[in-house]
Amino acid sequence: MLIKLTFLQPITPTMFKKFCLLTCLLLTVWTTAFAQDKPEPRYKPYTIKKGEESTSSEPNFSKPAPPTASRALLARPPQSGKEPMLLLGPKNRPYTEAIAHTIKLEYFECEGIVAPWFRELVVAEMNYFAELNEIPFVKGDACVVSIGTAKSLTPGRISIHLYTNNQRLTACVRNEQCPVFRSITLIPKGEVLYRSYFLSDMSRKLIAQHCVTDKGKLHSDTTCYTVD
Repeated sequence: MLIKLTFLQPITPTMFKKFCLLTCLLLTVWTTAFAQDKPEPRYKPYTIKKGEESTSSEPNFSKPAPPTASRALLARPPQSGKEPMLLLGPKNRPYTEAIAHTIKLEYFECEGIVAPWFRELVVAEMNYFAELNEIPFVKGDACVVSIGTAKSLTPGRISIHLYTNNQRLTACVRNEQCPVFRSITLIPKGEVLYRSYFLSDMSRKLIAQHCVTDKGKLHSDTTCYTVD
């Protein structure tokens, strides 16, 4: 069998260039069409809201402003009165009977022992410290006086204890349940008495101590035992 071979026209250099250009054009059109069919990415840049702009890459650890005792400073308690601070008999014993006692402490009602003007003063000072430490205020109506017994570390030491209400007073004095504690211990300094304030909140592991002299001078973060 004879096969007839037909030869095409020879490819010239000009024709080859035209072929290459046509091929490149077709590839460009195909690539563009494929890119248009590709789905849009879901990622979008984070938009900085107003107020979030920062001129520094460092985090802002600015400290909050210290609390102010604005409410407590509204009180204007008397600094003295006609009655003595405490009404006590021989050996600094109250004339009233004790309402409760433990091995180390005896408790008495403030009424009849603490002078009204002095109670108003210590309540105002206690509320000043309470506001600085974010502890509820007291009114002064739930109040007891404690005196250290012979078996205490400081026999005869006199303290005033303040509570938000009588229920808190009873729970602390009789059941020794005192999650929040406020007391003023009277420290003799020669012929005058300094006021040593103690505040605690067990839930916050908070303990605060301050000393106020007989002239009203404040010594923060210390007891009156360390103040001359």
